[in-house]
Amino acid sequence: MPGNSQGAIIMLNKHASGAVMIILGAICYALPGIIMSLAIGHGAHISNIIATQYLFSFILFFVLSEFSSNKKGVISPKEKGIALFTGVPLFGVTYCFFSAVAYVGVPTATLLIMQSSWIAPLMTSLIKRSRIARQDIVALLCIISGVVIATGAFGGHVTLNMTGLLWGLSAACCYSMVILCSSQIATSNRVTDKAKLLTLGAFITAICVMKDHVTISPFTTDSFWSLLTAMFSSVLPVLLFGLGMPRTSQTLAGMLVTLELPAAYVFSYLILAEKITMSQIVGCLIIVISMMIPKVSSALRHRKMSKVP
Repeated sequence: MPGNSQGAIIMLNKHASGAVMIILGAICYALPGIIMSLAIGHGAHISNIIATQYLFSFILFFVLSEFSSNKKGVISPKEKGIALFTGVPLFGVTYCFFSAVAYVGVPTATLLIMQSSWIAPLMTSLIKRSRIARQDIVALLCIISGVVIATGAFGGHVTLNMTGLLWGLSAACCYSMVILCSSQIATSNRVTDKAKLLTLGAFITAICVMKDHVTISPFTTDSFWSLLTAMFSSVLPVLLFGLGMPRTSQTLAGMLVTLELPAAYVFSYLILAEKITMSQIVGCLIIVISMMIPKVSSALRHRKMSKVP
């Protein structure tokens, strides 16, 4: 009995630590928009920050990947090429998201980029020519309802800038493409191995797209903000999710990741002193709950099936 009790405590601590890591990872994802807003207020240049952030991310992931004693497999040349190409939509995520922040603020920009929760499944169904599950359609409608309420359109008082809306949805589409592409390549390799290729591809894309507006120097104010952005948008979330996901059930992990949205609201209010309306809070809650329900229903369905003799 003591041995079983001790084993249960160890398992509980393992699951608890995994959940904490996922929560911290979700919170990290809520900070890049905040950092960018502060950087612009201090006179930083967006083009320099975007390009340099991916350079810093690549260097950090390269060090973690190459000097780790736990090497796992070799990525084929074909998969390396796909990973580098996936850096194009990865760059698009950052560029479109930061552009959305400039028009609609951090909370709404984060709300829009999280539309990838239904855009990604929709893209998958179109590519595979398969029908979308009924529960996914219901979740999609609920999420869109949350967006409508959060933007004030429900009461006929639309407060959302249309340019910001397009930038935010473009970021969501780019993020959906990154999810679909990265989930199909080097599945047996470590996350850091893929991350260094993705960030290298994004850095190359940034240099090609913004070559006339980028100045890379390690000793500038822009580099300081770039390093902060790299840590909270790439490095820390990848490491925290990589450590936390294996220790946590898929259902719980899927629910905890949604904390990114309320975290963005809280940080915007506390750090940027942005006004958060009641309609935004209600819309945020509807979206988070809508994203959680499919995870919970799927877990309950699997549990019910496992009990069938």
